[in-house]
Amino acid sequence: MQLPETTEISPLATELDDSLVAPFTKIIPICMMDTRKVAVITGANGGLGFSIACRLLDTILPSVPLTIVITARYLRKAVETINRLRAYASSRDLLSFDYVLLDLSSISSIDEVAQQLLSRYTHIDYLFCNAGGGDFTGIDWPAAFVEILSGPKNAVTHPHFKRERIGRISRDSLGWVFQINVFANYFFVKQISTLLSGGGRVILISSIETEIAHTFDPDDVQLIHSDQPYVDSKKELELMHTAIAKRWAEELDVLIYITHPGICQTSIFAEYLNWFTTFGMLCLFYIARWIGSPWHVISPYKGALAPVWAAVDAVPDVDPVDGIVYASATDRWGRPFVKRTHNASTEDRKNGAILIEVMDKLVEDSLERIKMEDK
Repeated sequence: MQLPETTEISPLATELDDSLVAPFTKIIPICMMDTRKVAVITGANGGLGFSIACRLLDTILPSVPLTIVITARYLRKAVETINRLRAYASSRDLLSFDYVLLDLSSISSIDEVAQQLLSRYTHIDYLFCNAGGGDFTGIDWPAAFVEILSGPKNAVTHPHFKRERIGRISRDSLGWVFQINVFANYFFVKQISTLLSGGGRVILISSIETEIAHTFDPDDVQLIHSDQPYVDSKKELELMHTAIAKRWAEELDVLIYITHPGICQTSIFAEYLNWFTTFGMLCLFYIARWIGSPWHVISPYKGALAPVWAAVDAVPDVDPVDGIVYASATDRWGRPFVKRTHNASTEDRKNGAILIEVMDKLVEDSLERIKMEDK
């Protein structure tokens, strides 16, 4: 797991495996300059997260000094991701990497990472909140076949046959899916808001499947009783965005965009598919695209278009942050473009305000608990 000699790595993790660190040819602290762009990508070791990093490298000119900070749960994954990114951008000279070990299911881990970033950087230009997940248990195959036969395009756009565990609780006594997909992002952004203020951009990652989300339930904000917590958590992420995007832009000069990657092949459901069903799924994706679906981008790199566009190229006066979801899409020939989709309704804004009120109290309680643990 040898890194090329030109690689710069500034380890922020509190626990390092010497067997992994030793092969690094050069481990030096990265000196932040006003001209250097700093991008933080959570979950950068996965398909979409890694593709966001690659597309960012392809979008920002090589003449611009760039530091990419990746997050992963495990050191080995972080090292492997940096190796792959360095190989991808082998011709760039003004490029450096950093990493933090982040576990979204632990509020203490999120707070620790935030403090590390605050101690190392003076600003963050782009924060991609990509990490997250679902607590899936399998596929209802009879229901899947019925849906596919009834309407193949809709079946692979808004599937109802994915099984999810109901009622999982995190170690912080919160709904697990709610925590890793919604609250963790809110807590993290608030903790590093001073690094983002003055022009930083936050990119939230939603999903096309929010179109089949349940109606927001103020009595089950943490989605403990939801039978589809993943989809509902992505809807809550959109509600969160409606409540904070305009205010943060005006008060902190932080632009928070919400995007979704369309439908692409990632590993989030891979354990429930074999080679045959994976091939069948891809065939259905291409068929759906050919018969008119703009959402089946298929490639994670194409799925990364909207998040990177929002971070680097979106113009706020033309591409407002408030109330709009920007999505990766393609035409039937696979040519990618960014498409405006969901516009927030009055009901969305009302529910977003309720959600933020609940999460502000959770932030307060979490910080108090962390303070007590540190004593």
